[in-house]
Amino acid sequence: MITSFFLQEEGSRVIHRVSLPCVMGREEGVDLRFADPTVSHRHALISEENDHIWIDDLGSLNGIYVNDVRIEDKAPLKPGDTIRLGRLTFSVCRSYEEVAGDTIAFPSLHTMGDRRLDRQRLKWIYEITVELSEKQDPALLGERFFSRLKDIYQQDQGYLGVFKEDGSLESVFSDASLDSVPVSRSIVDRLLQNGESFILEDALGGEALNKDAAALEMKIRSALCVPLLYHNQIHGLIYLSRSVPGAYSHEDLEFLRTVSCVLAPMVENARLWAEIKGLYASTVDSLKETQSRLIEVERAAAYARLAQAMAHEIRNPLMVIGGMVRRMRRPAPDEPEGAGMQAVMSSVERIETVLREVDGFVKLPPPTKQLRKIDSLILEEIRQHDRDWKEKDIRPQLVVGTSHLMIPIDDTLFRKALSLIFRESLSNVPRGSELSISIRDRGGELEIEIGRRADRTVYCEAFDPALQHKPWVLDLFLNMGHKIIADQDGKLLLDRHSSSVFPMVIRLPRIVKP
Repeated sequence: MITSFFLQEEGSRVIHRVSLPCVMGREEGVDLRFADPTVSHRHALISEENDHIWIDDLGSLNGIYVNDVRIEDKAPLKPGDTIRLGRLTFSVCRSYEEVAGDTIAFPSLHTMGDRRLDRQRLKWIYEITVELSEKQDPALLGERFFSRLKDIYQQDQGYLGVFKEDGSLESVFSDASLDSVPVSRSIVDRLLQNGESFILEDALGGEALNKDAAALEMKIRSALCVPLLYHNQIHGLIYLSRSVPGAYSHEDLEFLRTVSCVLAPMVENARLWAEIKGLYASTVDSLKETQSRLIEVERAAAYARLAQAMAHEIRNPLMVIGGMVRRMRRPAPDEPEGAGMQAVMSSVERIETVLREVDGFVKLPPPTKQLRKIDSLILEEIRQHDRDWKEKDIRPQLVVGTSHLMIPIDDTLFRKALSLIFRESLSNVPRGSELSISIRDRGGELEIEIGRRADRTVYCEAFDPALQHKPWVLDLFLNMGHKIIADQDGKLLLDRHSSSVFPMVIRLPRIVKP
Protein backbone atom coordinates (compact mmCIF):
# COMPACT_ATOMS: atom_id res chain seq x y z
CA MET A 1 0.00 0.00 0.00
CA ILE A 2 1.37 3.42 -1.00
CA THR A 3 0.63 6.21 1.46
CA SER A 4 2.88 8.99 0.17
CA PHE A 5 5.42 9.98 -2.43
CA PHE A 6 7.24 13.14 -3.52
CA LEU A 7 6.92 15.71 -6.30
CA GLN A 8 9.79 18.03 -7.17
CA GLU A 9 9.04 21.27 -9.04
CA GLU A 10 11.13 21.78 -12.15
CA GLY A 11 12.94 25.10 -12.04
CA SER A 12 12.53 26.03 -8.36
CA ARG A 13 13.49 22.47 -7.23
CA VAL A 14 10.95 22.74 -4.36
CA ILE A 15 10.04 19.27 -2.99
CA HIS A 16 6.42 18.48 -2.08
CA ARG A 17 5.46 15.49 0.05
CA VAL A 18 2.17 14.08 -1.25
CA SER A 19 -0.16 12.12 1.03
CA LEU A 20 -2.74 10.07 -0.82
CA PRO A 21 -5.37 10.89 -1.83
CA CYS A 22 -4.34 14.43 -2.82
CA VAL A 23 -6.29 17.15 -4.65
CA MET A 24 -4.11 19.72 -6.45
CA GLY A 25 -5.38 23.15 -7.48
CA ARG A 26 -5.56 26.89 -6.91
CA GLU A 27 -8.48 27.27 -4.50
CA GLU A 28 -8.25 27.29 -0.73
CA GLY A 29 -8.84 23.96 0.98
CA VAL A 30 -7.18 21.67 -1.57
CA ASP A 31 -4.42 19.33 -0.38
CA LEU A 32 -1.67 20.85 -2.56
CA ARG A 33 -2.29 24.48 -3.49
CA PHE A 34 -0.50 26.55 -6.17
CA ALA A 35 -1.13 30.26 -6.86
CA ASP A 36 -0.23 29.97 -10.55
CA PRO A 37 -3.19 31.30 -12.66
CA THR A 38 -2.70 28.55 -15.26
CA VAL A 39 -3.73 25.96 -12.64
CA SER A 40 -7.49 25.44 -12.25
CA HIS A 41 -9.24 25.78 -8.87
CA ARG A 42 -9.52 21.97 -8.58
CA HIS A 43 -7.10 20.73 -11.21
CA ALA A 44 -6.06 17.11 -10.43
CA LEU A 45 -6.56 14.19 -8.04
CA ILE A 46 -3.68 11.83 -7.21
CA SER A 47 -4.77 8.57 -5.57
CA GLU A 48 -3.73 4.96 -5.05
CA GLU A 49 -5.53 2.07 -6.70
CA ASN A 50 -4.41 -1.58 -6.74
CA ASP A 51 -0.92 -0.63 -5.51
CA HIS A 52 -0.51 1.91 -8.33
CA ILE A 53 -0.55 5.68 -8.26
CA TRP A 54 -3.10 7.36 -10.61
CA ILE A 55 -3.71 10.97 -11.55
CA ASP A 56 -7.21 12.13 -12.55
CA ASP A 57 -8.16 15.30 -14.46
CA LEU A 58 -10.91 17.09 -12.46
CA GLY A 59 -12.13 19.02 -15.49
CA SER A 60 -9.22 21.47 -15.64
CA LEU A 61 -9.08 24.15 -18.34
CA ASN A 62 -5.46 23.58 -19.36
CA GLY A 63 -5.44 19.82 -18.91
CA ILE A 64 -2.83 17.48 -17.44
CA TYR A 65 0.26 16.26 -19.30
CA VAL A 66 2.12 13.12 -18.23
CA ASN A 67 5.48 12.82 -19.96
CA ASP A 68 4.35 15.62 -22.35
CA VAL A 69 1.21 13.68 -23.43
CA ARG A 70 -2.16 15.13 -22.45
CA ILE A 71 -4.30 12.57 -20.61
CA GLU A 72 -7.94 12.07 -21.56
CA ASP A 73 -9.32 11.16 -18.09
CA LYS A 74 -6.76 9.47 -15.85
CA ALA A 75 -3.29 7.95 -16.19
CA PRO A 76 -0.91 5.88 -14.02
CA LEU A 77 2.21 7.45 -12.47
CA LYS A 78 5.56 5.89 -11.68
CA PRO A 79 8.90 7.22 -10.42
CA GLY A 80 10.69 9.20 -13.09
CA ASP A 81 7.49 10.48 -14.77
CA THR A 82 6.87 14.17 -15.30
CA ILE A 83 3.55 15.90 -14.67
CA ARG A 84 2.59 19.29 -16.15
CA LEU A 85 -0.30 21.36 -14.78
CA GLY A 86 -0.54 24.67 -16.61
CA ARG A 87 2.97 26.12 -16.50
CA LEU A 88 4.09 23.98 -13.56
CA THR A 89 6.08 20.79 -14.19
CA PHE A 90 6.88 18.15 -11.52
CA SER A 91 9.07 15.05 -11.34
CA VAL A 92 7.62 11.98 -9.58
CA CYS A 93 9.87 10.36 -6.90
CA ARG A 94 9.04 7.53 -4.49
CA SER A 95 11.16 8.77 -1.52
CA TYR A 96 12.81 11.91 -0.20
CA GLU A 97 16.21 10.22 -0.34
CA GLU A 98 15.68 9.57 -4.03
CA VAL A 99 14.92 13.23 -4.60
CA ALA A 100 17.86 14.40 -2.49
CA GLY A 101 20.16 11.89 -4.13
CA ASP A 102 19.19 13.14 -7.54
CA THR A 103 19.70 16.74 -6.47
CA ILE A 104 23.13 16.05 -4.96
CA ALA A 105 24.26 13.87 -7.88
CA PHE A 106 23.23 16.42 -10.43
CA PRO A 107 23.61 19.85 -8.83
CA SER A 108 23.49 21.57 -12.23
CA LEU A 109 20.17 20.10 -13.36
CA HIS A 110 18.46 23.48 -13.13
CA THR A 111 21.20 25.16 -15.14
CA MET A 112 21.22 22.38 -17.69
CA GLY A 113 17.45 22.70 -17.98
CA ASP A 114 17.81 26.39 -18.82
CA ARG A 115 20.48 25.60 -21.38
CA ARG A 116 18.29 22.97 -22.98
CA LEU A 117 15.53 25.54 -23.16
CA ASP A 118 17.89 28.04 -24.76
CA ARG A 119 19.02 25.48 -27.31
CA GLN A 120 15.41 24.57 -28.05
CA ARG A 121 14.47 28.17 -28.66
CA LEU A 122 17.54 28.73 -30.80
CA LYS A 123 16.48 25.67 -32.78
CA TRP A 124 12.99 27.16 -33.20
CA ILE A 125 14.47 30.46 -34.42
CA TYR A 126 16.70 28.60 -36.87
CA GLU A 127 13.82 26.51 -38.20
CA ILE A 128 11.56 29.55 -38.54
CA THR A 129 14.31 31.48 -40.35
CA VAL A 130 15.08 28.66 -42.78
CA GLU A 131 11.44 27.93 -43.56
CA LEU A 132 10.29 31.53 -43.92
CA SER A 133 13.30 32.69 -45.95
CA GLU A 134 11.92 30.67 -48.88
CA LYS A 135 8.52 32.44 -48.80
CA GLN A 136 8.04 35.61 -50.86
CA ASP A 137 4.29 36.05 -50.58
CA PRO A 138 3.42 38.08 -47.41
CA ALA A 139 0.17 36.17 -46.74
CA LEU A 140 1.88 32.80 -47.13
CA LEU A 141 4.75 34.04 -44.96
CA GLY A 142 2.28 34.99 -42.20
CA GLU A 143 0.41 31.70 -42.45
CA ARG A 144 3.58 29.61 -42.10
CA PHE A 145 4.89 31.86 -39.29
CA PHE A 146 1.78 31.42 -37.14
CA SER A 147 1.74 27.72 -37.88
CA ARG A 148 5.23 27.54 -36.35
CA LEU A 149 4.24 29.74 -33.41
CA LYS A 150 1.31 27.41 -32.69
CA ASP A 151 3.83 24.74 -31.66
CA ILE A 152 5.40 27.16 -29.19
CA TYR A 153 2.60 29.37 -27.84
CA GLN A 154 -0.58 27.32 -28.49
CA GLN A 155 -2.35 30.61 -29.28
CA ASP A 156 -6.07 30.72 -29.99
CA GLN A 157 -5.75 33.82 -32.17
CA GLY A 158 -2.89 35.36 -34.07
CA TYR A 159 -2.53 38.61 -36.01
CA LEU A 160 0.31 40.03 -38.11
CA GLY A 161 -0.14 43.57 -39.36
CA VAL A 162 1.95 46.32 -40.93
CA PHE A 163 1.53 50.04 -40.35
CA LYS A 164 0.49 52.25 -43.22
CA GLU A 165 1.62 55.84 -43.61
CA ASP A 166 -1.43 57.14 -41.71
CA GLY A 167 -0.62 54.89 -38.71
CA SER A 168 -3.48 52.47 -39.36
CA LEU A 169 -2.85 48.73 -39.44
CA GLU A 170 -3.09 46.66 -42.60
CA SER A 171 -3.51 42.94 -42.02
CA VAL A 172 -0.87 40.67 -43.55
CA PHE A 173 -2.24 37.57 -41.88
CA SER A 174 -4.86 36.88 -39.23
CA ASP A 175 -6.84 33.94 -37.94
CA ALA A 176 -10.40 33.65 -39.17
CA SER A 177 -11.65 34.95 -35.80
CA LEU A 178 -9.66 38.20 -36.04
CA ASP A 179 -10.52 40.90 -38.58
CA SER A 180 -8.25 43.29 -36.71
CA VAL A 181 -6.08 43.19 -33.60
CA PRO A 182 -8.45 43.49 -30.57
CA VAL A 183 -6.44 45.95 -28.50
CA SER A 184 -7.20 49.55 -27.67
CA ARG A 185 -5.98 52.35 -29.89
CA SER A 186 -3.90 53.74 -27.03
CA ILE A 187 -1.86 50.51 -26.83
CA VAL A 188 -1.31 50.54 -30.60
CA ASP A 189 -0.27 54.19 -30.42
CA ARG A 190 2.22 53.47 -27.63
CA LEU A 191 3.66 50.56 -29.60
CA LEU A 192 3.92 52.72 -32.73
CA GLN A 193 5.49 55.68 -30.92
CA ASN A 194 7.80 53.94 -28.47
CA GLY A 195 8.19 50.39 -29.72
CA GLU A 196 6.75 49.06 -26.44
CA SER A 197 5.67 45.45 -26.09
CA PHE A 198 3.00 44.25 -23.67
CA ILE A 199 1.94 41.09 -21.91
CA LEU A 200 -1.58 40.59 -20.61
CA GLU A 201 -1.88 37.99 -17.89
CA ASP A 202 -5.60 38.28 -17.18
CA ALA A 203 -7.87 40.54 -19.20
CA LEU A 204 -10.65 40.43 -16.60
CA GLY A 205 -8.35 41.52 -13.82
CA GLY A 206 -6.37 44.22 -15.57
CA GLU A 207 -6.99 47.63 -17.10
CA ALA A 208 -5.56 47.00 -20.57
CA LEU A 209 -8.45 45.25 -22.24
CA ASN A 210 -11.26 45.17 -19.70
CA LYS A 211 -13.18 47.85 -21.57
CA ASP A 212 -12.63 46.36 -25.02
CA ALA A 213 -15.90 44.75 -26.11
CA ALA A 214 -14.25 42.79 -28.95
CA ALA A 215 -11.71 41.24 -26.59
CA LEU A 216 -14.35 40.31 -24.06
CA GLU A 217 -16.63 38.90 -26.74
CA MET A 218 -13.85 36.59 -27.94
CA LYS A 219 -13.05 35.62 -24.33
CA ILE A 220 -9.45 36.79 -24.56
CA ARG A 221 -7.72 36.39 -21.18
CA SER A 222 -3.98 36.33 -22.06
CA ALA A 223 -2.16 38.18 -24.83
CA LEU A 224 1.26 39.13 -26.15
CA CYS A 225 1.97 42.00 -28.52
CA VAL A 226 5.40 42.98 -29.90
CA PRO A 227 6.50 45.42 -32.62
CA LEU A 228 8.15 44.49 -35.90
CA LEU A 229 11.39 46.49 -35.83
CA TYR A 230 13.63 46.78 -38.89
CA HIS A 231 16.30 49.43 -39.64
CA ASN A 232 15.24 51.36 -36.52
CA GLN A 233 11.71 51.68 -37.85
CA ILE A 234 8.47 50.11 -36.61
CA HIS A 235 6.87 48.33 -39.54
CA GLY A 236 4.04 46.54 -37.75
CA LEU A 237 3.16 44.22 -34.89
CA ILE A 238 2.62 40.59 -33.90
CA TYR A 239 -0.30 39.76 -31.63
CA LEU A 240 -1.11 36.43 -29.92
CA SER A 241 -3.93 35.67 -27.49
CA ARG A 242 -5.50 32.82 -25.56
CA SER A 243 -8.70 32.32 -23.60
CA VAL A 244 -6.67 31.06 -20.61
CA PRO A 245 -5.49 33.49 -17.92
CA GLY A 246 -1.75 33.58 -17.18
CA ALA A 247 -0.86 31.61 -20.32
CA TYR A 248 2.20 33.71 -21.11
CA SER A 249 5.26 34.76 -19.12
CA HIS A 250 7.82 37.52 -19.56
CA GLU A 251 10.17 34.90 -20.99
CA ASP A 252 7.55 34.19 -23.65
CA LEU A 253 7.37 37.91 -24.41
CA GLU A 254 11.15 38.22 -24.75
CA PHE A 255 11.29 35.20 -27.03
CA LEU A 256 8.53 36.63 -29.24
CA ARG A 257 10.45 39.91 -29.43
CA THR A 258 13.50 37.95 -30.60
CA VAL A 259 11.44 36.11 -33.22
CA SER A 260 9.93 39.41 -34.39
CA CYS A 261 13.44 40.73 -35.10
CA VAL A 262 13.93 37.75 -37.44
CA LEU A 263 10.51 38.13 -39.02
CA ALA A 264 10.51 41.92 -39.54
CA PRO A 265 13.00 42.05 -42.49
CA MET A 266 11.30 39.03 -44.06
CA VAL A 267 7.89 40.71 -43.91
CA GLU A 268 9.27 43.96 -45.30
CA ASN A 269 11.18 42.18 -48.07
CA ALA A 270 8.12 40.08 -48.91
CA ARG A 271 5.99 43.24 -49.03
CA LEU A 272 8.51 44.98 -51.30
CA TRP A 273 8.74 41.86 -53.47
CA ALA A 274 4.95 41.75 -53.80
CA GLU A 275 4.97 45.45 -54.70
CA ILE A 276 7.69 44.89 -57.31
CA LYS A 277 5.78 41.92 -58.72
CA GLY A 278 2.66 44.07 -58.95
CA LEU A 279 4.56 46.84 -60.73
CA TYR A 280 6.21 44.29 -63.02
CA ALA A 281 2.87 42.70 -63.89
CA SER A 282 1.38 46.15 -64.55
CA THR A 283 4.37 47.08 -66.73
CA VAL A 284 4.15 43.80 -68.65
CA ASP A 285 0.44 44.34 -69.26
CA SER A 286 1.13 47.88 -70.42
CA LEU A 287 3.91 46.68 -72.74
CA LYS A 288 1.68 43.94 -74.14
CA GLU A 289 -1.05 46.48 -74.79
CA THR A 290 1.46 48.82 -76.46
CA GLN A 291 2.87 45.94 -78.51
CA SER A 292 -0.64 44.96 -79.56
CA ARG A 293 -1.33 48.54 -80.68
CA LEU A 294 1.97 48.69 -82.55
CA ILE A 295 1.17 45.40 -84.30
CA GLU A 296 -2.20 46.78 -85.34
CA VAL A 297 -0.58 50.00 -86.53
CA GLU A 298 2.04 48.02 -88.45
CA ARG A 299 -0.63 45.76 -89.93
CA ALA A 300 -2.66 48.80 -91.00
CA ALA A 301 0.49 50.37 -92.47
CA ALA A 302 1.27 47.15 -94.34
CA TYR A 303 -2.17 47.03 -95.91
CA ALA A 304 -1.97 50.73 -96.72
CA ARG A 305 1.32 50.09 -98.50
CA LEU A 306 -0.25 47.19 -100.36
CA ALA A 307 -3.13 49.40 -101.44
CA GLN A 308 -0.62 52.03 -102.64
CA ALA A 309 1.39 49.37 -104.44
CA MET A 310 -1.75 48.00 -106.13
CA ALA A 311 -2.74 51.50 -107.24
CA HIS A 312 0.78 52.04 -108.54
CA GLU A 313 0.79 48.74 -110.44
CA ILE A 314 -2.63 49.29 -111.97
CA ARG A 315 -2.14 53.00 -112.75
CA ASN A 316 0.68 52.44 -115.26
CA PRO A 317 -1.16 49.85 -117.41
CA LEU A 318 -4.32 51.97 -117.31
CA MET A 319 -2.36 55.00 -118.57
CA VAL A 320 -0.98 52.85 -121.39
CA ILE A 321 -4.46 51.56 -122.22
CA GLY A 322 -5.93 55.05 -122.19
CA GLY A 323 -3.18 56.43 -124.42
CA MET A 324 -3.39 53.51 -126.85
CA VAL A 325 -7.16 53.77 -127.12
CA ARG A 326 -6.87 57.46 -127.96
CA ARG A 327 -4.18 56.75 -130.56
CA MET A 328 -6.22 53.91 -132.03
CA ARG A 329 -9.00 56.40 -132.65
CA ARG A 330 -6.45 58.60 -134.51
CA PRO A 331 -3.64 56.25 -135.62
CA ALA A 332 -0.27 57.81 -136.44
CA PRO A 333 0.82 57.42 -140.07
CA ASP A 334 4.10 55.72 -139.16
CA GLU A 335 2.67 53.36 -136.50
CA PRO A 336 2.81 49.61 -137.41
CA GLU A 337 -0.56 47.98 -137.85
CA GLY A 338 -1.80 46.34 -134.63
CA ALA A 339 0.88 47.89 -132.37
CA GLY A 340 -1.64 49.83 -130.31
CA MET A 341 -3.84 46.77 -129.74
CA GLN A 342 -0.82 44.74 -128.69
CA ALA A 343 0.15 47.38 -126.09
CA VAL A 344 -3.41 47.46 -124.79
CA MET A 345 -3.54 43.69 -124.44
CA SER A 346 -0.15 43.63 -122.70
CA SER A 347 -1.38 46.15 -120.12
CA VAL A 348 -4.63 44.28 -119.63
CA GLU A 349 -2.67 41.06 -118.99
CA ARG A 350 -0.50 42.93 -116.50
CA ILE A 351 -3.59 44.13 -114.60
CA GLU A 352 -5.05 40.62 -114.62
CA THR A 353 -1.80 39.22 -113.22
CA VAL A 354 -1.72 41.80 -110.44
CA LEU A 355 -5.34 41.16 -109.49
CA ARG A 356 -4.77 37.39 -109.43
CA GLU A 357 -1.78 37.82 -107.15
CA VAL A 358 -3.69 40.13 -104.83
CA ASP A 359 -6.65 37.76 -104.74
CA GLY A 360 -4.37 34.84 -103.88
CA PHE A 361 -2.60 36.92 -101.23
CA VAL A 362 -5.87 37.90 -99.51
CA LYS A 363 -6.90 34.23 -99.33
CA LEU A 364 -3.63 33.04 -97.79
CA PRO A 365 -4.21 30.98 -94.61
CA PRO A 366 -2.47 31.88 -91.31
CA PRO A 367 1.00 30.32 -90.98
CA THR A 368 1.38 26.80 -89.57
CA LYS A 369 4.99 26.33 -88.51
CA GLN A 370 6.94 23.09 -88.63
CA LEU A 371 10.65 22.35 -88.63
CA ARG A 372 11.92 22.60 -92.19
CA LYS A 373 15.34 22.65 -93.85
CA ILE A 374 15.67 26.17 -95.14
CA ASP A 375 18.26 25.55 -97.88
CA SER A 376 16.04 22.87 -99.43
CA LEU A 377 13.09 25.29 -99.59
CA ILE A 378 15.23 27.95 -101.29
CA LEU A 379 16.64 25.48 -103.85
CA GLU A 380 13.14 24.22 -104.68
CA GLU A 381 11.91 27.75 -105.32
CA ILE A 382 14.99 28.60 -107.40
CA ARG A 383 14.21 25.61 -109.63
CA GLN A 384 10.61 26.80 -110.02
CA HIS A 385 11.93 29.93 -111.73
CA ASP A 386 14.45 28.20 -114.04
CA ARG A 387 12.79 29.46 -117.23
CA ASP A 388 12.67 33.06 -115.94
CA TRP A 389 16.38 32.91 -114.99
CA LYS A 390 17.31 31.61 -118.44
CA GLU A 391 15.28 34.21 -120.31
CA LYS A 392 17.20 37.02 -118.58
CA ASP A 393 20.44 35.04 -118.29
CA ILE A 394 20.46 35.45 -114.47
CA ARG A 395 22.47 32.85 -112.53
CA PRO A 396 21.31 32.37 -108.90
CA GLN A 397 24.05 31.02 -106.61
CA LEU A 398 23.18 29.63 -103.16
CA VAL A 399 25.97 29.70 -100.54
CA VAL A 400 25.33 27.97 -97.17
CA GLY A 401 27.45 29.28 -94.29
CA THR A 402 25.89 27.38 -91.38
CA SER A 403 25.00 23.83 -90.42
CA HIS A 404 21.95 24.93 -88.40
CA LEU A 405 19.39 24.90 -91.18
CA MET A 406 16.32 23.51 -89.43
CA ILE A 407 13.92 26.29 -88.36
CA PRO A 408 10.18 26.46 -87.56
CA ILE A 409 8.45 27.85 -90.63
CA ASP A 410 5.38 27.49 -92.86
CA ASP A 411 7.13 26.15 -95.96
CA THR A 412 4.24 26.93 -98.35
CA LEU A 413 3.97 30.56 -97.30
CA PHE A 414 7.73 31.03 -97.19
CA ARG A 415 8.10 29.72 -100.72
CA LYS A 416 5.29 32.08 -101.79
CA ALA A 417 7.23 35.01 -100.33
CA LEU A 418 10.42 33.87 -102.10
CA SER A 419 8.53 33.57 -105.38
CA LEU A 420 7.31 37.16 -105.08
CA ILE A 421 10.83 38.38 -104.23
CA PHE A 422 12.36 36.45 -107.14
CA ARG A 423 9.84 38.11 -109.47
CA GLU A 424 11.11 41.42 -108.21
CA SER A 425 14.67 40.33 -108.95
CA LEU A 426 13.81 39.74 -112.61
CA SER A 427 13.27 43.47 -113.09
CA ASN A 428 16.02 44.70 -110.76
CA VAL A 429 18.97 42.42 -111.63
CA PRO A 430 20.83 43.26 -114.85
CA ARG A 431 20.74 40.69 -117.68
CA GLY A 432 23.65 38.29 -117.59
CA SER A 433 24.29 38.86 -113.86
CA GLU A 434 24.82 36.49 -110.98
CA LEU A 435 22.28 36.61 -108.11
CA SER A 436 24.02 35.73 -104.85
CA ILE A 437 21.91 34.06 -102.12
CA SER A 438 23.67 33.27 -98.81
CA ILE A 439 22.50 31.64 -95.56
CA ARG A 440 24.26 32.29 -92.25
CA ASP A 441 23.75 32.43 -88.48
CA ARG A 442 22.89 35.62 -86.64
CA GLY A 443 22.46 34.88 -82.93
CA GLY A 444 19.00 33.43 -82.39
CA GLU A 445 18.05 34.07 -86.01
CA LEU A 446 18.82 32.66 -89.43
CA GLU A 447 19.79 35.30 -92.00
CA ILE A 448 19.20 34.96 -95.76
CA GLU A 449 20.88 37.63 -97.85
CA ILE A 450 19.80 38.05 -101.50
CA GLY A 451 22.16 40.14 -103.60
CA ARG A 452 25.77 40.99 -102.92
CA ARG A 453 26.47 43.24 -99.94
CA ALA A 454 28.37 46.45 -100.69
CA ASP A 455 30.80 48.28 -98.41
CA ARG A 456 28.20 50.96 -97.53
CA THR A 457 25.35 48.56 -96.90
CA VAL A 458 23.10 49.71 -94.05
CA TYR A 459 20.02 47.56 -93.61
CA CYS A 460 16.76 48.94 -92.25
CA GLU A 461 13.12 47.86 -91.94
CA ALA A 462 11.05 47.93 -95.12
CA PHE A 463 8.83 50.68 -93.61
CA ASP A 464 11.77 52.89 -92.60
CA PRO A 465 11.20 56.57 -93.62
CA ALA A 466 14.67 56.53 -95.22
CA LEU A 467 13.24 54.33 -98.00
CA GLN A 468 10.09 56.32 -98.75
CA HIS A 469 11.61 58.06 -101.81
CA LYS A 470 13.08 54.89 -103.35
CA PRO A 471 11.44 54.12 -106.72
CA TRP A 472 10.92 50.44 -105.87
CA VAL A 473 9.46 50.90 -102.37
CA LEU A 474 5.87 50.60 -103.67
CA ASP A 475 6.47 47.43 -105.63
CA LEU A 476 3.42 45.22 -105.04
CA PHE A 477 5.22 41.88 -105.04
CA LEU A 478 7.89 43.14 -102.64
CA ASN A 479 5.27 44.38 -100.17
CA MET A 480 3.31 41.15 -100.37
CA GLY A 481 6.47 39.12 -99.72
CA HIS A 482 7.34 41.36 -96.79
CA LYS A 483 3.87 40.89 -95.25
CA ILE A 484 4.10 37.08 -95.50
CA ILE A 485 7.54 37.07 -93.84
CA ALA A 486 6.37 39.43 -91.07
CA ASP A 487 3.41 37.12 -90.34
CA GLN A 488 5.97 34.37 -89.58
CA ASP A 489 7.73 36.66 -87.06
CA GLY A 490 10.47 37.36 -89.59
CA LYS A 491 11.91 40.61 -90.91
CA LEU A 492 12.61 41.93 -94.41
CA LEU A 493 15.47 44.45 -94.40
CA LEU A 494 16.58 46.64 -97.28
CA ASP A 495 19.70 48.70 -97.98
CA ARG A 496 18.93 52.37 -97.46
CA HIS A 497 21.86 53.41 -99.70
CA SER A 498 21.09 51.11 -102.63
CA SER A 499 19.51 52.33 -105.86
CA SER A 500 17.93 48.89 -106.27
CA VAL A 501 15.79 46.63 -104.10
CA PHE A 502 18.87 44.41 -103.75
CA PRO A 503 20.71 43.54 -101.61
CA MET A 504 18.02 42.55 -99.12
CA VAL A 505 18.04 40.40 -95.98
CA ILE A 506 15.42 38.03 -94.59
CA ARG A 507 15.79 37.19 -90.88
CA LEU A 508 13.82 34.30 -89.40
CA PRO A 509 13.69 33.31 -85.69
CA ARG A 510 14.93 29.87 -84.63
CA ILE A 511 12.36 29.62 -81.83
CA VAL A 512 8.59 29.88 -82.13
CA LYS A 513 7.32 32.88 -80.18
CA PRO A 514 4.54 32.08 -77.68
